[in-house]
Amino acid sequence: MRLYVETYGCWLAKADAQILAKRLCGVLAQSPEEADAILIYTCAVREDGEVRQLKRIGELAKYGKRLVVAGCLAKARPYTIRQMAPGAELIYPQHVEGGADRAMLAMPEPEGLIYTVPLQVGCLGNCTFCITKYTRGGAGYVKSADPGLVVESVKKALRRGAKEIYLTGQDVITYGYDAGWRKGWTLPDLLEEVLRIEGEYRVRIGMSEPWVFSKFADQILDIVKRDERVYRYFHLPVQSGSDRVLRAMARKYTVDEYKELVRKIKRALNDEVFIATDVIVGFPGESEEDFEATLKLMEELEFDKVHVARYSRRPFTEASVMPGQVPDAVKKERSKKASELALELALRRNSRLVGKRVRVLVDEVDHGLVVGRAQDYREVVVGRYGDGVGMGVFLDVVVGRATSVYLYREGL
Repeated sequence: MRLYVETYGCWLAKADAQILAKRLCGVLAQSPEEADAILIYTCAVREDGEVRQLKRIGELAKYGKRLVVAGCLAKARPYTIRQMAPGAELIYPQHVEGGADRAMLAMPEPEGLIYTVPLQVGCLGNCTFCITKYTRGGAGYVKSADPGLVVESVKKALRRGAKEIYLTGQDVITYGYDAGWRKGWTLPDLLEEVLRIEGEYRVRIGMSEPWVFSKFADQILDIVKRDERVYRYFHLPVQSGSDRVLRAMARKYTVDEYKELVRKIKRALNDEVFIATDVIVGFPGESEEDFEATLKLMEELEFDKVHVARYSRRPFTEASVMPGQVPDAVKKERSKKASELALELALRRNSRLVGKRVRVLVDEVDHGLVVGRAQDYREVVVGRYGDGVGMGVFLDVVVGRATSVYLYREGL
């Protein structure tokens, strides 16, 4: 069976789509036209994304082929999907392995330079804006993959030529919570086991909730300091710079606690680190003062990357029925201001590396540019397509110039 796959959403969704494609026994097709069956793996995090995906489901249904709709939107909007595609088969995230509940026993087949490892599902939070706790599990539910399975899967991927290992999940720092965080079942323990595998490769730690990350920060930082194979990259969503808004979101930390965590990381790594974060603007009840507090926090901590999102009402969430819903025009204006500041901060951070030598793993071609990742996961343009620069090689380059997104090799 020739299977065409489209995936939306996070790295965990991408890993799940690969697992599901293998389960469906499909040989991958490059287009819906040449496929016998179609798999679309969906995301439910944002309303605008939902609208686009529902439209796409309707388009794919018109091919008249077997259509499988999987992922978070399949669980959040089954009736709507049935309207768009009456014959579609729905597969919920917890059923991706074929059982009644997610067992975390399946891993994607290695393919290419990047291998994505789904470590866990679920989280310990109960955020009032989050639909994922309904579609995948949360509010204390965590299911983790066996460390032995993870290590063997990574070994297999490296043997097949992988150079980057992405440790992913809903909240990777909660890995092993369901096993009582006993020895061998914490993210630091798992990292140590993975790094016992010989070879030159890179490991990226996925998104972590700040309040849980704080419990393991010293151990993680110790590993990162002594092993250059772990990217000096941390994705720690803050969501707001206002304690009042954080309480309304049911986040489990204060602004000061978050600040101290980021400062601790920067001190430990001499500020040679990439901190990515997420910010939601226009959350119900967010005042202009609250929003200004978020801008102030961004400026103070000088994030390397900020994913700015306008608050989006999601079904089954407490925030969707909160009073004080912010008008779309206000959300749009705040999003514009925060995004402009984010780009300014990224340029400021990137510019400090001009003239410095960095080691880069070349891993992709983007719009004709050959791009790699520096030790802190920063993107570095090392050449142009056709220059003869191979994928999967390590290069030592001098940074000649910087933009908000890229560093450029000297001479380009």
